[in-house]
Amino acid sequence: MSKALRTITGAGLACVLAVGLAPARARAGESAGAEGTWVPGVPAQLVVATDGGAPVLNRDDYVTGTLTLDGVTHPLEIKGRGNSTWNFPKKPYKVKLGEDAALVGTTPQEDWVLLANAADRSALRTHTAFAVADRTRLGWTPQSRFVELVLNGTSQGMYQLTEQVEVKPGRVDIADDAYLLEINERFVRDGDRGFRTVRRRTPIVFKDPDDPERGDVVRVRRHVQAFEKALYGKRFTDPERGYRPYVDLGSFIDWYLVEELFRNQDSNFFSSVYVSWTPGGKLEMGPVWDFDLSGGTAFRRAVPPRGWHTRTKKHWISRMLKDPDFATRVKSRWTTLRPRVERLVSQLPAAATPLRATAEADWAQWHAGTELVLGSKHAESFDGEVEFLRDWLTQRIAWMSQPEVGFVRAFSSVNERARVMRPRVRLLGEHAAPITVGYQVVGGTATAGVDYSLAPGSLVYEPGRTLQSLPITLIDDREREDRETIKIRLTTSDDAIVGTPDVLTVKITANDGRR
Repeated sequence: MSKALRTITGAGLACVLAVGLAPARARAGESAGAEGTWVPGVPAQLVVATDGGAPVLNRDDYVTGTLTLDGVTHPLEIKGRGNSTWNFPKKPYKVKLGEDAALVGTTPQEDWVLLANAADRSALRTHTAFAVADRTRLGWTPQSRFVELVLNGTSQGMYQLTEQVEVKPGRVDIADDAYLLEINERFVRDGDRGFRTVRRRTPIVFKDPDDPERGDVVRVRRHVQAFEKALYGKRFTDPERGYRPYVDLGSFIDWYLVEELFRNQDSNFFSSVYVSWTPGGKLEMGPVWDFDLSGGTAFRRAVPPRGWHTRTKKHWISRMLKDPDFATRVKSRWTTLRPRVERLVSQLPAAATPLRATAEADWAQWHAGTELVLGSKHAESFDGEVEFLRDWLTQRIAWMSQPEVGFVRAFSSVNERARVMRPRVRLLGEHAAPITVGYQVVGGTATAGVDYSLAPGSLVYEPGRTLQSLPITLIDDREREDRETIKIRLTTSDDAIVGTPDVLTVKITANDGRR
């Protein structure tokens, strides 16, 4: 995949969204400061007039009419879109033009999306996430601009006009025989074509083609299930027999870091997780999408900047992070991306300035001093919300940049005999001072003092040290016993964070009562 060189056009958009001004894959190796501005312009007015003033009633039926933007009028069809967001008073929309036009950027396209951002008082969460993603190795990230939507003569407030995620040159630009897929737990309810894998029950949905033939389904199912067999197999870390030959590592790592940075609500493989595959090639993650519930906000609650989210639950990324090589690559890549992310976050107040008047009017129109989603309001003003987002992301960056500890392996299987086993604990990231890592038994079926001995304790990593061993004394009582387990969890102080895996499960094989 590649990005075309694109220049923002349109009234008042001289400095709009330099997101996409250079190919992301080339930019990934650029020096600091080589990135353009991403500050938007003052929202232009986008006028939609439906034929006969017909209302847009649902997400299934298009209504015909016209769209006028930057002094140019286009024939269009418009309908609702979104899942839970369609139930909000402020509606999101899907637009299909009668002829291709470059509403954003310079590439004429037919399909566009109007994001309402109803749960984001700053209106900048998705915009900022797109800017971060566009500075990674991901193949394509949607461009967007802010507009004031006037529908049949009535202002609907501020919207984010963005490119649609679809397979086309200039968008998700993949081979003719390739597939754009989405991981979406709601695909049956949504009526989308898809399947669940046998091994992990991963919900795979066809986005393009959206009406696949039986051969397409068989081909994709076979490949994804072969990938999962390798990923969850005993040799999953093997460079040749494990999962790595199946995936584009760069896209998996960068997609994960963008999503984890924003603690995006649906990113732990619930929905809006896109992946493409070309037969004979590798699975590639992306593009990113849908960040209104992120950056300190989740559905009906606020979330702190500390703590993992995207890597939680049992899915592909979670499993990959149990591979020491993958975890090391993720930490190293974050070190590279961090300065770019910090520059973007520092520019949030500047990005908010052109939006302030339209954003304040939008909030007054739709929220009347409260919020549509409980937990999505973090300040009493637009500027306060922007400052909250800037501060939240600044704290998140600092937290993700701390040294990270985790077991080298999540599981260890041993025979029951008297011995001291020493599972290793790995530290990722540089540290100039000693770091203390605690450990304690948190469960299992084995009995302390009878089957093993391990009191709560700690490991100390002096500067430059990255590996330590945790001593577990196994006791052989020579009694006939079934398999037993010990679960050990890591804890840290404020100078490090617990990564993955944070729990080690020791399996003691069954004792046949030998004498």
